[in-house]
Amino acid sequence: MTEEHLRTRVSVPVLTRACETGADAGTDLFALVSAVPDAPHPDFAARAAIWRDQRAGLMSIAEAQRRSAAIGAMTAKAQGADGGQGRGGKAHPPAARPRHERPSPNDSRQYAQPMATTAARDDRLTPNAKAFLQVLRARCGKGRETSITKGTAGNIMARSTRTIRRYLVDLVRFGYVELEIRRSARGMHLGLTVKLTALVAPFYEEAKGLARWLAETPAAVFRPFEAVFDPKDKGVTLLSSKNQTQTISSFPSVGSAVTSRFAARGKLLRRIGARVVPTA
Repeated sequence: MTEEHLRTRVSVPVLTRACETGADAGTDLFALVSAVPDAPHPDFAARAAIWRDQRAGLMSIAEAQRRSAAIGAMTAKAQGADGGQGRGGKAHPPAARPRHERPSPNDSRQYAQPMATTAARDDRLTPNAKAFLQVLRARCGKGRETSITKGTAGNIMARSTRTIRRYLVDLVRFGYVELEIRRSARGMHLGLTVKLTALVAPFYEEAKGLARWLAETPAAVFRPFEAVFDPKDKGVTLLSSKNQTQTISSFPSVGSAVTSRFAARGKLLRRIGARVVPTA
């Protein structure tokens, strides 16, 4: 039993070398690590630095234990995810899927109301921001206001919430939308209220735009009855088969009835031998 307790493991040569070199009890054992031919493991060096700081009084024992355990957990996690890494153990981002191989959008009955092409011709906006503005116009319906969250918008556009935030920042900066935070009765944020500006709506929805268009349009365009009048005979209205129904006149039947009545009267006068006296 005594020999077993006094036997030193072969894998721990540091204490033996410290005694052989004549180092006293206060010598830092970590200073003798350089005598080992092989370099220490990075985790061992990190733990050694932590406990060196703890001995210097920079942290408590509990904090040192927590940091030391965290180093082992981080190493195990990195080794578990090292299957698809390249050389040197550096993780690479996943390769982007080609555009033609991406999934098609879900079926939807949503459609956009009439909108101006000002945003579509604005080079300051990205193509995806213009597409997002069209989606917002469709959500507004016949109005100009809708409620949405960045998470919902990200699911619709297949983008992250940070990307949706960039779209909204650009649309607000260039005057296409106005944002307002929706809050509950307790003041909690529930989402965003998006209001479309006049730059998105068509020109005829505003009185000023419609009046300007009527003033710029020549008067020759406003001829609502141009196809109804005959250019040869001015003032004569022509019948159209599209908006007029063809009616069968009853005058021939009336004329035949009148003729038969006068024929019967003449026949009666001839029988009695009387002469028909013409009336004035």
